[in-house]
Formats: sequence, C-alpha cells, structure tokens
Amino acid sequence: MPKIIDVELTRLRIAKAAGKAIAAKGISAVTMIDIANTAGVTTGMITHYFEKKTDIIAAALRIPLLNMERHIGDLLEQGVTDLATLLDVAIPTSKSQVEDSVIWVNFWGLIAADSGFYKLNVALHCEGKRIYDRVIRAAWPESEEWPTGVFGTALRSIVTFVFGLSAGGVTNRSVWSSSVLRSQLEIHLRMVRHWAQQQAQ
Repeated sequence: MPKIIDVELTRLRIAKAAGKAIAAKGISAVTMIDIANTAGVTTGMITHYFEKKTDIIAAALRIPLLNMERHIGDLLEQGVTDLATLLDVAIPTSKSQVEDSVIWVNFWGLIAADSGFYKLNVALHCEGKRIYDRVIRAAWPESEEWPTGVFGTALRSIVTFVFGLSAGGVTNRSVWSSSVLRSQLEIHLRMVRHWAQQQAQ
C-alpha cells in the first residue's frame, strides 16, 4: 500500500528546516541543498512542494508568526493580560526565539535591494500586524475607546520597537540580553499606553 503523505505537514517540515538553514548561513548564502540536508529530504522533494527559493523563504518567515500567534492564543486562554508577557514571544529571549529573529533580521537586510522581497515583506507585515492588533486590544481593553489614529500610532510604535529589540538581540547578545530586552519592552509599553491614554482624553 502506498505511503500517504500529509502535504501541509511536509511543507511545514521543509519550512522549519529552511528556517534553521537560514539562521545558520543567511538567506543570501543558503541553498536548496542546505535546506534539503537540514530537512533530510531531496532537493527534488523540495521543488515538488515549493516552486522557488522565495516561496520557501516566505514559508520559513511565516513560522515565527504562527508560533507567536499560537503562543499568545494559549496565554490569553489562560487569562494572561500583561502585554509584555504576551509579547515576550516576539523578542529573542530564548534559543528558539533567537532563531526566529535571525531569519527576520536576515530578511530585512535584503528588502531594499530586492523588489520581490519588498512585496513579500508588505504581505507578511499585514499578517503580523493583525496579531499585534489582536493582542493589544485583548491586553488593553481601554484601547477600544481610543481614536483610530491614536490606536494606529500606538500599534506602529510597539511593532517598530519589537523589531528593534529583535535586531539588537540578534546582533549584540552581550548588550541586549534577555533581561534587558524584556525590561526595555516593559518600559516602552508603559510609555505608549500612557501616551495613548492622554491622547484619547
């Protein structure tokens, strides 16, 4: 009897392997062979599931977003409402989160020179923004009363700051330790919340 292959699970496995290969070698240097070796499959199998390298990179970049969304959803179900705790998964405070951040920092470095990556970034940014929107509204119920412009500015400020923490945590771990990343996130969130409350009054 032929073996039944779960297409989505196989794609996910390859995407996770691509993330590990990218974290080790960088997006520019990683090859299909690197990804195949990491996944334990043939390059032919990879091209069966992904048409081109950009498609694999897109799938690898979505994994941190999926991890973040799942983690936040679990915490919200447990009744966690502290925004810094909810967003801790978005900054490189653990080994797996460092790997996730490395992929994104690699990607950001290539966007300006590649229009295809620029378009991909726009699409992925929209997906990520939806997650941040949800978690801010869940953690800060008063944000439902904020004017649209105030909420939008607060959202952009938080996303931008988290991106900066990710870059710092990847490029200079001796300065941007896990405790520093977390404390800076807490400080920034307090300032943004205070500013937004004042603007909404």
